[in-house]
Amino acid sequence: MLCYQKKCRIRLQYAWKELWTALINLLKFLLSNESYLIKKHDIISLSTKVVNVFNLFITFGDTFLPNPGTYDELYYEIIRMHHVFDNLYSMALRYSNSEGQWKETAVRLTNALTNVRAIINHFSPKVDSWAATNHLSSLTEEQVLEVVRGNYDTLTLKLQDSLDQFDRYTEKPKETAFFTQLVRQIIVDVRADVTKANQEFTPQAFASVT
Repeated sequence: MLCYQKKCRIRLQYAWKELWTALINLLKFLLSNESYLIKKHDIISLSTKVVNVFNLFITFGDTFLPNPGTYDELYYEIIRMHHVFDNLYSMALRYSNSEGQWKETAVRLTNALTNVRAIINHFSPKVDSWAATNHLSSLTEEQVLEVVRGNYDTLTLKLQDSLDQFDRYTEKPKETAFFTQLVRQIIVDVRADVTKANQEFTPQAFASVT
C-alpha cells in the first residue's frame, strides 16, 4: 500500500503515528527477546524490513503523507525513541563484526539504519542545545517539533535504492510444498488411526452381542 501511495502520490488521511508506534514496539520486542528468537528466526532480516518502512517514509513521505506536520511527527517519533534504534544498531554491529551466519544480513541492517541514525545524530544535539539555552530540563512535543522544523536545511540524508520494491502476494508461496506434504501426512495418519480403531472395535462389538 505504501509503495502504491508513493507511486501515485496519494495522500491518505490516516493516523500514521499508530503505525510508527507499532513498528517501534515490534523492534523493542525483537531486541528484548533476541537471545531466544535468534535461534529460531531471522530477526535481523525482519528488523531490516521494519527499518526500510521507516526509510520509505523518510525518503518519500513528503509526497504521500497528508501534510507537512505529519512528516514532522515522523521525525519526532524517531528522535523520541532513539534508544530503540541505537540498540538495534548495536545489535547489528555485533553480528556484522562476527563470522556467524547472520553477518551478511547484519551488514544490510547496519546500512538500512543510515538515515535513521543521521536524523538522530543531527537533531538530538540541537534539541539538547535548545533546551539548555532556554533553561529547560525537558521539552514538550511542540517544542521538539519547533527545533525539527528549524533544522531540516542542514540535514543530509542518503538516497537508498529499491525501497519501493517488495515481494508480490502469491496464492502459492514457497511454503506451499511443505504444507501440502504436511497435510497429506496428517490425512494418512488419521486414516491409519481410524482403521486401527475400527479393527479394535469390531471384535468387542461382536463379543458384547453374543
